[in-house]
Amino acid sequence: MKKFLIRLFVFTFVIGVAGELIIRVYKLVQDIPRLYVDKTGIQRYVPGQTGYYTKAKTKWVVNKYGWLGTADTSKDTVVSIIGDSYIENIMNPVSCNQGNLLKFQIKNYSFFEAGRSGVTFIEAMQISKLLDSTIQPKMHLIYLNTGDFPESSSLDQRYTDRVQIDLSTNTILNGNLKSPGLKMILYNIKLLYFLYLRFSPFDDAKNKEDHKEITERIVKVKPEFDGRDVNKLFAYCIENYDMEKVIFVFHPGTEKTIIALANQYHIKNIVLNADKDKRSWALNANDKHWSCYGHTQVAKQISIELPPLLNTLKTDPVRKRPEYAGL
Repeated sequence: MKKFLIRLFVFTFVIGVAGELIIRVYKLVQDIPRLYVDKTGIQRYVPGQTGYYTKAKTKWVVNKYGWLGTADTSKDTVVSIIGDSYIENIMNPVSCNQGNLLKFQIKNYSFFEAGRSGVTFIEAMQISKLLDSTIQPKMHLIYLNTGDFPESSSLDQRYTDRVQIDLSTNTILNGNLKSPGLKMILYNIKLLYFLYLRFSPFDDAKNKEDHKEITERIVKVKPEFDGRDVNKLFAYCIENYDMEKVIFVFHPGTEKTIIALANQYHIKNIVLNADKDKRSWALNANDKHWSCYGHTQVAKQISIELPPLLNTLKTDPVRKRPEYAGL
């Protein structure tokens, strides 16, 4: 019996090592960068990490600031690019990132990307404040869709792994890392990660809120959109952030009430339009993140509208809080 157990252990160990090597060599699972929460409460990636998201030869690299994208600050005019997984863009080659595409379109500007999966609207604003105190960009491009706004408020549902705001007290609620120990084990032992992805009872593609985060595979009920909450969010932003330096970039299909409220607050914005494009911007039918083609079309639209908006930096009127009109 003892010999049998020893042989079983040795056999299992050898199979495990072989499986680990095969999975790593053929990149059968993604490499996921590790997160930490900085002193401001923002989740960033541990600098210096590298890896592959897919079988593509291009590596992702976490820069010294804790982000995956370009971090160019060499020009006189630095523009930050802030957003969620669309801006993090780990699923595409880095050449397709907004920062690199915009650098190609507007050569006299520097672009600094700060994107991470799960960033809410209010966290994007917190990131803008962080960047103001570090790299001091001239302008922030904050990419947004409808879902970023209800997820910012804790009144309907508190997401403990995200930055939200309690609109009843105007208190920022920082997020915490979810299951950091489990993630550390699964992300480093590729065989376990592979088995988890294949045999997890939560592995239903329709329920994946974020295909990068394995612990986000449980169905979550999205809070309903409420224009009054957006009104409160914008009122808070006017009082607590340098909105003179902010440009909202609204995804195609963003709720019109949000855009109307941004205009009422005189917040600079760019509304992306894909209606006339015969080709889809999405990666595929199951993944609505932008493909390289989609990112290129977005950068083209922004490169047209960004320079005039930068020229209005010192001429905008003082922003006043409008009354919510039930738009």
